[in-house]
Amino acid sequence: MLKGPPSQDHLSRLYHELSRIGASCAGSYRRWPYGKPDYVRLLVLASEMLRYDPRLMTILVQYCLCHFREINPTAIRGFYAEIETPQVWAVITEFVKVATDEKEAIYWAEYLQQGLRPAPLQFLYHYLYLPGSHLAQRAVETGLWEYKKWGFLACERPTIDERNKKTAGSLDRNSRLNVLRKLIKEKGKISLTDYMTALDHSISRQQALIDLKSIPGIVCKGHGRGANWRL
Repeated sequence: MLKGPPSQDHLSRLYHELSRIGASCAGSYRRWPYGKPDYVRLLVLASEMLRYDPRLMTILVQYCLCHFREINPTAIRGFYAEIETPQVWAVITEFVKVATDEKEAIYWAEYLQQGLRPAPLQFLYHYLYLPGSHLAQRAVETGLWEYKKWGFLACERPTIDERNKKTAGSLDRNSRLNVLRKLIKEKGKISLTDYMTALDHSISRQQALIDLKSIPGIVCKGHGRGANWRL
C-alpha cells in the first residue's frame, strides 16, 4: 500500500485525515498519492507510515484504545498481505493490551495478533537509528519487550494518557540488566530506589532485588532502605 518513504507533506496530510476521524493530532491538507482512503485503509496506511514517524505509535495506540469498537479487525487483517510488516499491528495492539483492563479491547487486540509471527529482527523505525548512534545502542541494549516480542528493536514508549503523561512499555530481563550495569558503572554505587527510578518504577521492589542479586560481582553494603549496591 505504501508507495515509498513519506514526505513531510504526506505526513501532514495523514495527520489531517486522522484528525478528521477523531485522532489526537493535527495536520494540513496537502497533496499526496493516496487519494481519499476509506476508514480502514487510512488506519492501515498510518500503520505503514508509523515506521517513518514514531509519533504515530502514540497516535494509533491512543486511537485504538478509544475507538476499538469502531475498527473492524477482520477488515484490518484483510490488508496484512499488502503491507510489508503487518507485525506493526501486533506491536500497536500489544501496547493496547498493557494499557487497558477492558476485556473486549484485549480480545480485539488479540484477534489482530492471531497468526502473526515475529518479523526478522530489525529496528522498527527507519532512519531513526543510525549505525553506531546512541539511539541505536539504546534500542539494542534497552529495547522494550512489546517491540522485541514481534521482532523489532525500539525503546520509545507511547503515551497513553496525555493529561498524566502516562506511558506504556516494559523491559525484559536482559534490557533491565543492561540498564542496571550502566547505572552502576556511571554512579559507582546505587540504592534499590535508584534502580527502580531508572526503570520508571515498572517493576516491584522484590523483582528489583532479584535483578541486583543476579549481577556477578555486585555486593551489598548496609541494610534496609539505606543499603547500597556496588561492584
